[in-house]
Amino acid sequence: MKLLLAEDDPYSSALIVDAVRRLRYEVVVVDDGLEAEHRLLEDRSIRLVISDWVMPGLDGLELCRRLREWAGPFYTYFILITARTGLDARLEGYRAGVDDFLTKPLHLDELLARVEIARRILEMQEGLVRRSLELEALKHELEERNARLADMAVTDALTGLRNRRHFHRLFESNFLMAAESGLPLTVILLDVDGFKRYNDTFGHPAGDEVLVAVAEELRRNVRDRDLIARYGGEEFVVLLPRAGAADGVALAERLRQCIAGRSWPVDPITASFGVATLTPASPTPSALLDQADRALYSSKQRGRNCVTHYRDLGPRPDRLPVIAAPAGGPG
Repeated sequence: MKLLLAEDDPYSSALIVDAVRRLRYEVVVVDDGLEAEHRLLEDRSIRLVISDWVMPGLDGLELCRRLREWAGPFYTYFILITARTGLDARLEGYRAGVDDFLTKPLHLDELLARVEIARRILEMQEGLVRRSLELEALKHELEERNARLADMAVTDALTGLRNRRHFHRLFESNFLMAAESGLPLTVILLDVDGFKRYNDTFGHPAGDEVLVAVAEELRRNVRDRDLIARYGGEEFVVLLPRAGAADGVALAERLRQCIAGRSWPVDPITASFGVATLTPASPTPSALLDQADRALYSSKQRGRNCVTHYRDLGPRPDRLPVIAAPAGGPG
């Protein structure tokens, strides 16, 4: 442990240095208060200061006051040497931040005892600080792990998009906000055409590559505030806050063109789209999503690789089947 001795009397300084070196302290000796301040600022590894009260440049009391103004993780113990014995002098020292006193004339045994007390206190405090830093690092690590786990809970492992559960949670809150504020809200459902046949023909790894590539096209073309999710299997959903029907159809068409126009390594890939926009006819989130389902089914019926908005389905869209196709129907 490193100790700073600030003492302008050479005889007292030599006695103290000889004594504390027996305790294996590394001692830095100065004879001026300003020099002591400079050393303390320069070397933050000094943990113990023994200073005379009366010194040239800067007295020991003011040195202690300045020391207490400096922030640092480890405490510096301050012992003040003085010939003053009254209570008022001691109280003035304690208020300045002094930890202990040595009274002149010095008794070396008392000096060594007080230095040992300082060592025990400093070692205890150092252990507490290190433990606190370890706990802080552990807390940070746990927070990062929890954040990763929380992200994994809402993320599709294959595509990196949000998953169905997370989509429904945000979809419901966005739906309520749009319904209360009167702002537009549009949802797009899309399904990769002929995906089951593609999987059966080229294998599941090739099918996974298709899904990842479709997710890339979606990310590349939506706004930052839009939500993209893998809805299940080869089906994806895009939620468009503050976007009306025209914006939703335009985006769906752009996505359709990007997917169809992509250079696919094995076989051409297309997707069918269903779009629905919040209206009085969609009083609940599930109703709006069902409308997008029906529009998507209509796109499948029309030959796939196209975009349909629910409003264009005709006067009785409630009679159309939902997205699940009957056996032998379009996939």
